[in-house]
Amino acid sequence: MAPQVAEGDETPRSTPHDTPYSAARPFIDVGSPSFRFDDRRLRTARTEGLLPDSVYGPVVCDHATVGRLLRQPTLVHDPWRQLRCSGVTDHAIGSWFASLLIFSRAEDHDVLRQRMRPLLRGPAFDPSFAAAEALAATAGPDGECEFLADVADAIVDAQAARLLDVDKATYREIAQPVRDLALIHRLMPLETLARAKAAVEHVQDFLGRLARREGVTAAGRPDWTRSRMSLLIGFEPYRLALGQLVAVLADHPRTWSAAAGDETTARSAVRELLRWMPTAPIQIRFTEEPLTLADRTLEPGRPVLLCAVQANRDAEPDGDAYRPRRVPSRPHLSFGAGLHYCVGATASERQLAAVLGVLAARFRTPEPTGTVRWGPPSGVQGPVEVPVRLTRRPAPPSAGVRR
Repeated sequence: MAPQVAEGDETPRSTPHDTPYSAARPFIDVGSPSFRFDDRRLRTARTEGLLPDSVYGPVVCDHATVGRLLRQPTLVHDPWRQLRCSGVTDHAIGSWFASLLIFSRAEDHDVLRQRMRPLLRGPAFDPSFAAAEALAATAGPDGECEFLADVADAIVDAQAARLLDVDKATYREIAQPVRDLALIHRLMPLETLARAKAAVEHVQDFLGRLARREGVTAAGRPDWTRSRMSLLIGFEPYRLALGQLVAVLADHPRTWSAAAGDETTARSAVRELLRWMPTAPIQIRFTEEPLTLADRTLEPGRPVLLCAVQANRDAEPDGDAYRPRRVPSRPHLSFGAGLHYCVGATASERQLAAVLGVLAARFRTPEPTGTVRWGPPSGVQGPVEVPVRLTRRPAPPSAGVRR
C-alpha cells in the first residue's frame, strides 16, 4: 500500500509578500490540496542542487542545509509573519496563535522541556502502558475496517485519558478538538484558522477545569497549561503515524511478523518510517538577518520552508526507499534540531514501537481493501483513511494443554 505521489499545481498563485520568481527556478505550489512533499519535482531539485520557489518562500531540500538552518539562531519562528503568509491580519487570532508552544522562543522551549521531562518519563508514557491500551483497543476488529477510526482513535483516546487522569468518556468529548489542534501547523486558509481557533478555545476550557480539579494555583497555571497543551498537540501526529505504519508495512510482511516478538525490529521500522514519511513534512522559519541561499540573498523577515521529507531522504544513499531494517547513516530531521527539537520525540518513538509490536502479535499482515486517502500537504500530514482487512492470528494453545 505504498503512498501515491501527487504532482501538484504548476500555476503560481498570488503571493502576499511579493516574492520575485525566476524562470530558471522551478515553482512548487505547496498549498495545492493534491501536493505532497515527496513530489518528484522536489526530489529532482534536491538531487540537482536547486532551490525551488513557492508563494511562501524558497524550499530547502538537502540534509546539510536543512540541518544547519534548523540550528541557526537568526532563523526564527514568527507567528505574525506566518499568518500574513496566509492572508490573515486579525489581531485576536494572532494573539492565541503566537502564544502556542511551536512559536515560543528557543530559551522558552528549553524551559518547557525541563518542566515536561517528569511527565514524559512517567508511567503514562511507559511503553508497557501503550501496549496494554493497544491490546484493549484491538479487541473488536477482525475483518475489514478503517484503521484510523476503528483502531488508532481508540488507542490514542485511551492513552490520552490515562495521561490526563480522566475517564475515556470525558476525554472523548474533546477528542476531535484535540485533533483539530494540528491545524495550527498549516499554512492556513481562513476557514481552517477559524476551526483551529475554536479547537484551542474548547481545549483550553477543558484544561481549565482540570487545573481547578488539581488545585493548580493562578501563578502556576500558565506553565501547567502550556505543558498539557504541548502533550495534546502531539496526539494527532502520533495517531497519523500509527495509520502510516499500517499502510506502509502492508507491503513488508516479514517486518510486520518479526515486529511481533522483536522490539529491535519494531523500533527500526518506526524510526525508518519517521525518517521516510514524517508527519511534519516542513518547518517554516523567518530570517532575522540577510541570508544567502544558493543564487539569492533573502532580506530580513523573509520565509524559508525547510523540507524534512526531502532532507531525510538526502541523508541516505537510497533514501527515497523505505527500508524497515535500515541502519541510519545520519540522523533524520523529522523532529527538528537544536533547541527546538521536539520534546516528545523519544517517548513517541518508543510508544509507536510498543503499539506496533502488539498489532503485529494480534493480527496477520494488514491487507489493503482500498486506496489510502491523504490529508492536506502542509502542517501535520498523514492519512485520512486507511482501509484494510485485519485478520486475527490463531490464539496460542493454553499452557499445560496436551495436544
